[in-house]
Amino acid sequence: MMTEHGQPPESLTRSRPARPEEARIWLAAQQGADDLAPAICTATLPVPGCEPGAVVAALVQGVLARPELTRHYHFDASGELRVELTPRGPDLWLRALPAATEAGSAIETVAATPWDLATGAPLRFVLALAPEAARLALIRHPIAADLPESAALLAALAPQAQTGTPSDPADAIERIILSEFRAALDAPQMTATCDFFDLGGHSLVATRVIGRLAAEHGLTLRFADIFTHPTAAALAPLAQRAPHTAPAPVEIRRSADPAGRAPLSLAQQSLWKIHAALGFGPAFNIPFVLRFLDPVDETTFAASFRDLLERHPALRSRFVPEGEAMVQETVPMAEVDRLDWFRPSGPVTEAAPVLATEATHAFDLTRELPLRLRFLRTAEGQMLSFLFHHVVLDEWSVNLMMDELACAYAARAAGRAPDWAASAAPFHAFARAQARAGIDARALDHWVTALRDAPPPRPIRAPDAPPLPLAQLGSAEGGWCEIAVPPAVCEGLHALAKTCSASLFNTVYAAISVTLQRLAGLEALTVGTSASGRTDPAYFDTIGYFTTVTAHCLRAPGHLSPRALITEVRDRINASLPHSEIPIDLVEAALSGGTAPLDAHMFEVFIQIHAQNKLNGTLAGPQGPIRFRQVDPDKAESVLGLQFEVVEDVIEGARGLRVMMSYRHAHYSADDVAALVAAVGRSLAAFAAPGAADRPFDALLP
Repeated sequence: MMTEHGQPPESLTRSRPARPEEARIWLAAQQGADDLAPAICTATLPVPGCEPGAVVAALVQGVLARPELTRHYHFDASGELRVELTPRGPDLWLRALPAATEAGSAIETVAATPWDLATGAPLRFVLALAPEAARLALIRHPIAADLPESAALLAALAPQAQTGTPSDPADAIERIILSEFRAALDAPQMTATCDFFDLGGHSLVATRVIGRLAAEHGLTLRFADIFTHPTAAALAPLAQRAPHTAPAPVEIRRSADPAGRAPLSLAQQSLWKIHAALGFGPAFNIPFVLRFLDPVDETTFAASFRDLLERHPALRSRFVPEGEAMVQETVPMAEVDRLDWFRPSGPVTEAAPVLATEATHAFDLTRELPLRLRFLRTAEGQMLSFLFHHVVLDEWSVNLMMDELACAYAARAAGRAPDWAASAAPFHAFARAQARAGIDARALDHWVTALRDAPPPRPIRAPDAPPLPLAQLGSAEGGWCEIAVPPAVCEGLHALAKTCSASLFNTVYAAISVTLQRLAGLEALTVGTSASGRTDPAYFDTIGYFTTVTAHCLRAPGHLSPRALITEVRDRINASLPHSEIPIDLVEAALSGGTAPLDAHMFEVFIQIHAQNKLNGTLAGPQGPIRFRQVDPDKAESVLGLQFEVVEDVIEGARGLRVMMSYRHAHYSADDVAALVAAVGRSLAAFAAPGAADRPFDALLP
């Protein structure tokens, strides 16, 4: 129950203009900013001896005498934000609990309840009463940062309370973990007993949380812990305190020009070798296409993306030779404004041929930016060809870019520059630091040991499939298709992942790998995948190409079950994460004595996930939300033999799943493609069926 006490006569009402900081926070709150988590201060009340009525009476009397504690905000007729200082009773929430251990969750739930600063106070009080203990909490919205310190306020308003750090250190650790969960998931309503994965968590977000807990709070957790104990309450007892050391200084080079040159990162070097071997063609283009369901201001969009170019110099990198190596240098913003990287729409046109031409654009990375934005106007509305070269953009960066683009667009639409919460460490600094550190021999040895006995790659074809016609050696010509995942199968896969304490990616990865082994009659399969490559929290908000390609060798005999294989996939991937900075080409060179070909890998199959895909979303426009949806482009080339991209969409709160399969024509006939699509579809449906977790594959996938 929430209670408010005593409305005073109108003669006591007064107001004042909002201070600049209040106005800034008010606007940020209206825009749904994710960095406005309330602060919580708790105090214990003596039991026995605590009289709840006396505590409430003291709070009411004290708060009524301090109108600033219950202030609220509104715009006057002239459009000025004002603060109403009407004396009111406290925003008090009473909670009767069966046990004192539930007080923390009850307080967190009140803190997570949405705030209406137009009618409600910026302070909330929670009186949590249990038979053996009582707790009084003050919850402060960031807009009330000017008020006296919370502990002092509680002491003044409730003299019976004993403020200070809770006696149980686990309470503090739980609150820290919960705070990081809320920030990473943009879920201020989350409580200590909410499941991290139920609210949109996935492995990339888990990496961010675990990294920040270690760097910012000195708390260490194993990556696997977050899958087996996915709530803040369950994780807190597992966290270990480590000596908190200041993070190493990160080189920050502002956008002042010139910015100097930097070597390629290990991941970029690996990509560049194949890019060169394939003749510097469009194989590493990322041809995103967006369809806008509402009119978008193209000039505002261009200004917003320019803000990102200034914030993240890696997006305006040029790649030039320096001796025998390639280096990257930042293009000055003055030059960026003269380059042809953005084109507004013209007359109504047919989209397909223009998008195909854009997707196959061969970047000259020594002269032009590694990106091209081109708007089209079609009979159905506006579309955007959103083309990037992979050497400057990875999976983590895409969602980060879309979040920041939305922030910048909202600001530019309101006639101002975006107000970034903090500077982003430049990717070029990461590349320099990695070059100084050199290759980690122990990490390389991990991969060499793990893959020493991996079988060689071969096309995934049925044993009785007819021979393929001769194709041009090394041809990257290919195609793609979508494997449909019905909503019921999507939900079943999510449920199976939760049952197995694993991620959705672990689950789909296992389902695809066992399908391919059974289809081709293989005893083992080497599967390539991607790793985030981000182990330093200083670069969690940096756009660039950190991702490395890694590989794992899996066996899925018929007596194994989905649970067993999913667990193996989860544990093997999690165990490899500390070594993920080593790209696969260095492993291949070590295993082959330096004779591995540059244009091929030790695996035929590659599986990756696009988690919580943010290429479906909205921008905040002056007339309301501007919705956009991703359009899957045609693909005419495939760097890899057989690639599965697992796309996790969340559109207007509804989650969905798509599997995009691309392939090389030289490796797969039309009949092969049809067999693969059918087999993977059946496997996903079988994994998603009730009771599938512990059924042997021989029974589940006959």
